[in-house]
Amino acid sequence: MNLLPFSIGIISWKGYDSLENSLISYEKNGLSKLTNKKFICLPEYTDKGIKLAKRFKYKTILFKENIGILGHLKILVNNMPSGPILLLENDLELIENKETTYNQIKLSIDFLSKYNAIQVCLRNRFNPGEPFVGINKYKQYWSNNFLTYLKRFFRPLKAKKLIGNSIYVYENPEKFHPGDIERLSDGFFLVSSEIINWTNQSILVDRDKYLEIIIKKAEQSNINRGPGGFKNVEIELNIPWWRKKQFNVIVAPGLLTHKRLSHREY
Repeated sequence: MNLLPFSIGIISWKGYDSLENSLISYEKNGLSKLTNKKFICLPEYTDKGIKLAKRFKYKTILFKENIGILGHLKILVNNMPSGPILLLENDLELIENKETTYNQIKLSIDFLSKYNAIQVCLRNRFNPGEPFVGINKYKQYWSNNFLTYLKRFFRPLKAKKLIGNSIYVYENPEKFHPGDIERLSDGFFLVSSEIINWTNQSILVDRDKYLEIIIKKAEQSNINRGPGGFKNVEIELNIPWWRKKQFNVIVAPGLLTHKRLSHREY
């Protein structure tokens, strides 16, 4: 298969068992062969992490301290070239075959530009891995019973921002929320950031837009509720600003599942 115009960036703070499993899946299912621009950010690195990156031909970005997910992502992305970049964490296993992987990445790159999207979500819709709390949160407000009707009535803004999670519940979510979800070709969906949260998990983004909009906004936040008190982007962007901006978000059928093999020591 031909190379595609994107880069891959992975952050791995420890968790090398998970990282090895993920890298094996990227090699087996063709992802690592779709680009020559591949990077792994290794905070608090060890020889094991460096050897793994070398084994799978990823360029290492090394530093001795743990500065949190936001800090790791910023350093990683600043060392990557402009254009579409696929951002991954070390415990995201690729579960689709080579043909599906190629087709979804290619279409994701096309849609990122065509719809001026802030991100394309590539976590598998029906096998996202654990934890994935969005499904239960959606059902608490949008199940077909009187209690969820009351919740929607008394908390309409909360209900509204959960609608995007229906894509991970229903085969045809656009039939349940026709005014909010648009089905594109090949099982992709277009939604607004008004109805779906930002996610760090398995995303394709434009490198410069990510730094100038997402990282910049997360840095400006005074929220410090991430692991170890560090910022993690997801928490900082789960705010009214994100919903009011109404960014375009693309949700793909999905290639990756969350699979952590060992404790990361935090």
